[in-house]
Amino acid sequence: MNLVALVVGLCSFIGIKWLAKSKSFSFLTIVSLIIGIILGLIFKGQTEYFSVLGTIYVKVISMMVIPLLMVSLIRSISMMESLSALKSIGLKSFFWLLFQTLLAACVGLFLALITGVGKGTHLIAAADYTQKEVPGITQVITDLFSNNLFQSMAEGKVIPVVFFAIMVGIAIVVVDGAGRNVKAFKEWIDSVYIIIYQIVKVLVKLLPYAIIPLIANTIAMSDSSVLKPLLLVIVLTFIGCFFHTFITGGILISVVAKMNPITYFKNIMPAQVMAFSSRSSSGTLPLYVECLTDNVGVSPTIANFVGSLGTTVGMAGCAGVWPVLLGVFAMNATTGSVSVSQAVMLVLLTPLVSLGTAGVPGGGILIATAMFLTMGLPVELVGIFAGIDAFVDMARTMTNVSSSMTAATLVAHSEGAIQNSESTQIV
Repeated sequence: MNLVALVVGLCSFIGIKWLAKSKSFSFLTIVSLIIGIILGLIFKGQTEYFSVLGTIYVKVISMMVIPLLMVSLIRSISMMESLSALKSIGLKSFFWLLFQTLLAACVGLFLALITGVGKGTHLIAAADYTQKEVPGITQVITDLFSNNLFQSMAEGKVIPVVFFAIMVGIAIVVVDGAGRNVKAFKEWIDSVYIIIYQIVKVLVKLLPYAIIPLIANTIAMSDSSVLKPLLLVIVLTFIGCFFHTFITGGILISVVAKMNPITYFKNIMPAQVMAFSSRSSSGTLPLYVECLTDNVGVSPTIANFVGSLGTTVGMAGCAGVWPVLLGVFAMNATTGSVSVSQAVMLVLLTPLVSLGTAGVPGGGILIATAMFLTMGLPVELVGIFAGIDAFVDMARTMTNVSSSMTAATLVAHSEGAIQNSESTQIV
């Protein structure tokens, strides 16, 4: 059956190629998503061969993330007129990223409280769960720096690379402002960026083909015996993430940026679909920038800067909706109730938890662990959710990327850095 799944999957590629002649890229990504779900349901547990194609795609595009992130961030900062402009954009970026995390936490809290998730629950931790160690504050601070940049790049550590790129970009602005000639270096950075971006453009065109095996494998390998007892948590996570993305985000886009939210989300849909299927915020960065710059009209400088920052700061899905849902679940499962002070504390802690675990491997489970430790909740309960983490991560990652794109758009609007486009119609 593994071989049959591979053959059927390859045949679906032919159909996508045929549709590509007349249909838009956004339409292709949605069709691929549907095909992937169908194949995953048909070939339950039999997508080993077919999934290799999706794994290869994620590996190749992830390979481009570090060099693209570093070069684009250096280029974006070096294009700013002064340090004051960088300070303004930086502060606004942090505000909108963290503010959306707070809003997402409120959405998660509301859903958890009205449904009473966790009450009367009798579950045990996943058998293969190993408690993750949350780094202390001193380690978090020291991990922002690296004594070997190339080692950090090889290990996929994003924050040290971001910090290095920011230092180089600031140095260029300072030296250039002092009248010293750095034209040759800036031209070299531009050339590298153009080359990397060209490679990425080709990879992005292959996205509809990659979505099918990625989604098919996620659905096919999901353990229904683990999913059923936690069905409410799964449903609430998806509802919370989609509500925050499209309703909360749509309100911000409409009220603050004065844009048509329907047109806006249509323009960024390819990046959302890629985030949903690949479950990688960093891997979505190239398409993130392309959608914002080409479709929405956001300045490349701001799109690259906020996009790079958003891979480690904010994370409205993983650090907003998710840990609050699990926190309420744990309280209801242990004490049967959630006090007002506990609810407020859960929401207020989300931005701090997102910053404290930024760039540390472990994703949503690590963030939940940090939240449970801070709130004094039994960390062992985190193991209950280990079996569904990969499944709900699709919605969480989509929300992380969408919120980051919303932040970039709001920053660009405040800076007057959005070109005229269909999506900038005043509502």
